[in-house]
Parts: sequence; C-alpha cells; structure tokens
Amino acid sequence: MKYPEFRALEDRNGGSKADDLLTASITAFCCVARPARSDAQQLEDLAVPLLALASPRVRRHAAAALSELPHAPKRLILALAEDEIDISASLLLRSPLLQATDLIDIIARKGVGHARVIARRRLADPELLRILHGFDDRAIENALAIRSHFDTGSDDSMSQPPAAPESPRLRETREALKALMRSGDAGHSSDQALADRLIDAALLEKTTAFEQAFSAALGLDVDNVKRIVGHGLNAELTIALASLGLSAEAAHLILTGLFGLVHKDLHSLRLFVQSYRQIDQDKAQMSVERWKTEENSQKLRQKLREMAQDYENNARRVS
Repeated sequence: MKYPEFRALEDRNGGSKADDLLTASITAFCCVARPARSDAQQLEDLAVPLLALASPRVRRHAAAALSELPHAPKRLILALAEDEIDISASLLLRSPLLQATDLIDIIARKGVGHARVIARRRLADPELLRILHGFDDRAIENALAIRSHFDTGSDDSMSQPPAAPESPRLRETREALKALMRSGDAGHSSDQALADRLIDAALLEKTTAFEQAFSAALGLDVDNVKRIVGHGLNAELTIALASLGLSAEAAHLILTGLFGLVHKDLHSLRLFVQSYRQIDQDKAQMSVERWKTEENSQKLRQKLREMAQDYENNARRVS
C-alpha cells in the first residue's frame, strides 16, 4: 500500500475522524499479504499520532488486529502495548515483535497489571522471569506455573517459528476485507454515532446490552428484539439493521460481535454485502413500522383480554 492510498482514505470524506482513519488504515494494512518495509513505515507515520485522538474501542481493535503480525510497525506496537490493559492485552499475549527487553521496559513503566498479562506468554528469558517473580504476586505465579506445563523450556522464548504459507482461507479473508474497504459506504453509516454504540454493545459479549440498545434505536419492545436477535443471522435482523441506516461494514461488525464469524469465506461475505446494499432503507423502515403496529395490536388485545377478565371477575363477585 502506497502513501497516496493512505491519503485517499484520509480524504475520503473531506477529512475523516481519527477513529475512522485509524480503523481504515490498519484494516488496509492487514489486507496486504506481504507488505514492504515502506508500507509499515507509512502506517506508523500515519497511525501513531492518531492514537491520542482515537477512542478506546478503536485502539483495542487496532491492537487485536496487529497482535499476531510479524511485519507490523514496531513503534506502533510499542505504543499500543503501553496503553490501558484492556487495550494492550492481545499484544502483550501474542505479538512476536515484543522481545524480552521490550517487555521488561513495559513492566517497568506500567506495573503489575501489564506484568500479569505478560506472565501468560511463553517465556524463558532469565531476567524477565526474575522480574516477574519479584512481584511476589499470586496471579503472576499461577500464570507462570500454568505456562511451564506447556513449555519444554528448550527453545528461546522470544524466537518464533517460521511463518506458515498463507492459506487460501486467509487470502480470501484479506480479499473480503479489501472489498469492504473499496466499497462506497466504507464503514460510514448515516448515523455513525448510533453505529458505534451498537457495535460497542455487540462486542461486549453480553447479548442483553445489545438487545437494550437495539430496542431503543428501533423503538421496539425488548421482547420483540430478543425474538429477532435470538434467531441468529436472519432476514428480519438484516432488515432492522438496514432500517437504521447502518453501513454494510457496521452491520457485519455487529453480526460478528453477536454470533462470531458469520461469513467464513469470500463468497458468503460478498453475497451478504451485495444483498445488504440492495435493501431500500425506506422499505426497511416501513417493515419496522409494521412490526410496531403488530406489537401495539398485541398489547391492545392483551389489554382488552385483561379488562374482560376483570369484568367477569367483578360480575361473579356481585352475583
């Protein structure tokens, strides 16, 4: 990926927000199967200054996306690794770029919270282990003990096995991401704040939080929303997402947060994106309004049944 392409991402909407630009640039970098050193340098120059402006959610996504890449920019990895623990954990656990000296420096600056996560890595460096044991912390000692059961201890903890050839599935996934990045909506919903709230709720791994946020956005009862979401990926859920003006990328992120990897190959993802974009938002909103009408009719019928039951009960008492 060349610098003009990064600039194109930045200029797409006449100056996008830090969250949008950071997400787009890192996603685009991850789509490159074998990035050159210049690609990594360009990403570093663009992304590092954005970290201070980006939201915790986007920084957390960035750390997770880069956590297993051996060619990610080192300065960007170090900056994210020293972020709050819920953001940096994936890097501290898995990044092949973090050497023993890097981990020691991170522990010295960030303290026991980061040390507890680092203790779960495969470790053999004597100085690093000495520092970890020096905390005399039960969580660290337990992590080191558990880790020792799985390690032979004969190889260098910081060395990584040669990278395996890229699988067809991985290539398809990268192409699918590229297709999303090239798309016209490119992750921008008509109400981006609403999209962000729903994505955050879906990623919490607490379905109730999403159901409540989705219910408020649609104006439907939570029970009705539970019925829609409870069926997994289905036409009603897709229509409901489209009615809110969510982009294909936002809808896909929500579905992934709720149900895991719902589109496991390029073909199924393309079909989803194409079919989702064919949904007319006005018609989708009409469908939601029809659900509201049915919902209100059910409430009215229930209320009438309750009134009739109360009348019968009062009549029996009078007689």
